[in-house]
Amino acid sequence: MVSRVCFGSLAVLVLAGAAFTACGGSATTPVAPPTPTPAPPTPAPPVGFVCPLGPSSNPSDYCPKLKGKMGDVVNTALDRTLVKHPELFNFDDMKGGNPKVLDRQKYHEAVKLELEAQGVCTRIEKEEIAIKDTNEYNEQWNIWTSDAYVMRKYVTTCIPAWW
Repeated sequence: MVSRVCFGSLAVLVLAGAAFTACGGSATTPVAPPTPTPAPPTPAPPVGFVCPLGPSSNPSDYCPKLKGKMGDVVNTALDRTLVKHPELFNFDDMKGGNPKVLDRQKYHEAVKLELEAQGVCTRIEKEEIAIKDTNEYNEQWNIWTSDAYVMRKYVTTCIPAWW
């Protein structure tokens, strides 16, 4: 027979939420499921450079070979790419002081990002990159040789910018 003291103890233990073995019985307190931790917020996708210049209002095919004005920004972009992305180059295979490019598409994209970091609008073309910081003109640069080495070669200036 269970005494009143046991029932009283049982009630206190149950109310306290504790597991107990008293008066010859046993019970466990239900465990509340853990509160799920909210997932961290998904970071916003990186915002890429958006060229602030609209298309040229009067594009033409007039692209004379002048003296390039944007050589410093091109060289800076190429130098930064060589340092930041050594995985894109074979520095054991040099030609004229320039390393072999291992992945042309990734190389062009890396150079484009470095040009845009300097505020220069850039378009990748099959053999050249087109760059502009005004719609008055754009320059065409060849940054890749046909046998896959880094190149720093001004090609032409289009007046006004063709894009």
